Amino acid sequence: MSISNTAHLAGEFLVAGELSRRGNPISITMGNAKSVDIYAEAEQTVIKIDAKASRLKTSWPIFEKTVLNDVFYIFVNLRTAKEVDKKLSPEYFIVKGEEILSSKLVNTNWKNMQGILYSTLNTEEYKERWDKLPSPRS
Repeated sequence: MSISNTAHLAGEFLVAGELSRRGNPISITMGNAKSVDIYAEAEQTVIKIDAKASRLKTSWPIFEKTVLNDVFYIFVNLRTAKEVDKKLSPEYFIVKGEEILSSKLVNTNWKNMQGILYSTLNTEEYKERWDKLPSPRS
């Protein structure tokens, strides 16, 4: 398995697929400098989603100043090549922007980077919390 910089695309498509599977019509945005990766239709609104993906259980780079209150951030642990070979599924962590900002989830202990640690999100509050998203339209 190649571990080139394809993680971001894999994450976006996995999140889009999961939203579709759950009944949300979706639209994927294309480009490199965007704040919203996916728009998903829900009962009373349109959900804005930024998908972040990583192959390792370490962290996802994100700058606190770029976090938007009304965007849902879905962090995807794509798994390592060995875990994929063992047929382990990706893990999803769902966090609204306002939660990131109010809970101070962004770790700033790196020299020039900021990010959210896997260990911070690997809790019942965030892991597989698809119920945080507004319900799909009927």
